[in-house]
Amino acid sequence: MTAARFHNALRILLSLDGYDLINAGVADHNWGTPEASERDQMGAFLSDPAREALRMPDANFNRLIVLVESRQPTPSCSTCIRCRQV
Repeated sequence: MTAARFHNALRILLSLDGYDLINAGVADHNWGTPEASERDQMGAFLSDPAREALRMPDANFNRLIVLVESRQPTPSCSTCIRCRQV
């Protein structure tokens, strides 16, 4: 992963809202286990997405990565400098 692609992934992560997380199956009643805690995980994610991503179960994290990657631009070629930086 290039620095530009990582930077863009962080931008995507920070731009996600609750509807995005629900529609992608990332948020599913307390990150997969209703008994996990009494914390407001959606509120925690929206306040600090990176920290909350590290706390969620692997299955939810994998769905989050799929969501973030689905919003990454696709390079149109591998020869020009602009596309290699994506």
